[in-house]
Order: sequence, then C-alpha cells, then structure tokens
Amino acid sequence: MKDTPEPWYASGLPDPQRTLAQTNWAELHHAYGPATDAPQMLVALLDADQVVRSKALGKIHGILHHQNTIYEATVSTALYVAAILPDRKTMRSVDKDRHSFPGNMRAELLPSIASVANEVTDAADATNRRYGFPLEEYPPAVSVREIRPMLFSAALAYVDDSDRHVREALKCCKMR
Repeated sequence: MKDTPEPWYASGLPDPQRTLAQTNWAELHHAYGPATDAPQMLVALLDADQVVRSKALGKIHGILHHQNTIYEATVSTALYVAAILPDRKTMRSVDKDRHSFPGNMRAELLPSIASVANEVTDAADATNRRYGFPLEEYPPAVSVREIRPMLFSAALAYVDDSDRHVREALKCCKMR
C-alpha cells in the first residue's frame, strides 16, 4: 500500500482510469456525434508512439472541444486530461505545427484545460446571454463550472515547473 496519494487524488480529481471506465461514453456526444471513440483518443495521449500521441492530441482539440464548444463529452475529457498531467508520460514530445509551443504533451494539455475552463467564465456567460444562451441552461456548461476549481488546481501545480515549455504554456493559456 502506498503512503502518499496519487497526484490526481490530492487535487480532488477522480482517478483517470475510473473516468474512462465509469463514463457512459455512448450516451455522451462530441462534435461529430456519440463519443464512443473518446476513450481510445484519451488513452492514446499517453501512447509510446509519438505519431499516435500527436494524432490523439489533435482529436482532443478537434473533436472533444471543437472550436471551443463544450459538449457532453468535454466534461469527462477535461477531468481525464487534468488527472493525467502528473503522469511522466505527458513529458513525451508531440509533433507540432508552426504555431505551437515546442515541447511535450503536458505543454499542449495545459492550454486545452484552460480553454475548457474559460468557456464558462462570467464574461463568457454574459456573451452567451446576449445571444439568448445562458450557461445555466446548458448542462455541459453547468458541469464544467462545477469541475472548474479542480481544473485550476491541476494546472496551477505547473506554475514553477522545471520545464520551460510547460511554464510558458501555462503563462500563455491564462485561466480566467
């Protein structure tokens, strides 16, 4: 038995494996329909193959949080991503485009978490209200608001990270 809790437990996050197993992905949706493919995308973030990791990262951004939209599957995805941040495998490199920070998976996941958290701020709610879409009437947004403190805690653990790319990613993502 371990004397110290898992990093995800200490931040109040659920066990990432439990999130994968206990989420009914078939009942949730992402940008392209039922999220039955989400567990494979999420597991692939920690794959040993850089190409597999890089493709999974693109899918996370492009399917589970497409154009900064919060879908039903975004909540469990954000919980999983925040919980795997302490995993040493997130320090593996990923393929980058010319607009990305150089470096590792963790430096890419931090802005992803921030993006989800920033979609439910008071300012985002005010904008949505102007267009007739208050966040409290959209269950996925309500759920993200509930987990937002855990997302902040998970990200803030890397403010003084020894990896420059991780620190820079956190500074640039500005969780509001």
